[in-house]
Amino acid sequence: MLIVVVLSLGAAAVYGASDFFGAFAARRIHLVTATLFNYAVAAVLILVGVVVVGGAWSGGAFWSGVACGALAVFGLLAFYGVLAIGPMSLLSPLIALIQSVVPVAIAAVTGQGLSLVGWIAIGIGVVALILLAPPPKRGQDHISLRGALLAVASGLLLGASLIVLDFAPKNSGIIPAMWEILTGTVILGITWLVLRAVGTHRPSLSFLQPGSDAAPGADAEHSLPARRAWIAAAASGILVAFANTFIVLALHRGNLAVVSVLTSLYPVLTVILAATLLKERMSKLQYVAVALVIAASLLFSAS
Repeated sequence: MLIVVVLSLGAAAVYGASDFFGAFAARRIHLVTATLFNYAVAAVLILVGVVVVGGAWSGGAFWSGVACGALAVFGLLAFYGVLAIGPMSLLSPLIALIQSVVPVAIAAVTGQGLSLVGWIAIGIGVVALILLAPPPKRGQDHISLRGALLAVASGLLLGASLIVLDFAPKNSGIIPAMWEILTGTVILGITWLVLRAVGTHRPSLSFLQPGSDAAPGADAEHSLPARRAWIAAAASGILVAFANTFIVLALHRGNLAVVSVLTSLYPVLTVILAATLLKERMSKLQYVAVALVIAASLLFSAS
């Protein structure tokens, strides 16, 4: 169980950093363009990873990776779109909470056994996610209806992608992660070309058109240097490749519920980075959530 905890927490940490940099880039570069670049960088890195790590090629690895990639890419587009609205400290934990509930429910229904200590740890992890997203105060940024709907869609899609990935053969190594990223890259490339063909000046999605309340980084679009945004998008892609590698290896070795809850703790790092680099203050409840994350990790290891 210890290796599963380490891999899952590693995926969570890398995902948290990736989401932060991805949302940072989306505040300057339009969403589809930034995410396509993100995936292209991840695809190059994951291909190198397959050569190094390897795995058994099979139809199961292919189809689980393709289905996971199709679900994950639309979930990620919605994720970056929501985070571009801000504030990160409110929206990232909300998506992660929804994302973790779906696989946990499926694991319970399908009878994936956990000890009592394991289920207690899952409960602590869920509580930690709730505490990471304190309610907004009057006069401060709030979650709009459009942002909330996008957050729900993102959480459901990302949670479903994890369930599909769990069906990959255990001897497939990181090959399913490769198919996932390549599928996402193809879908994003087609979307980018279609948006260009219909005459949009800069590729975007309908819910991110100028003037909407979901326009990516309207307040920061001109203040954020383009070069830094592209660097952030590249960094996000590199981190995505590592995160997908960690998570598929964790699923090969561990329980779906455990992996889903631990990897869904990525908002911890997102919140810390937002507090450090964007000066979004952490509340006392968020500090408690970080302590609960540590407690849940130790309980998972013990179980």
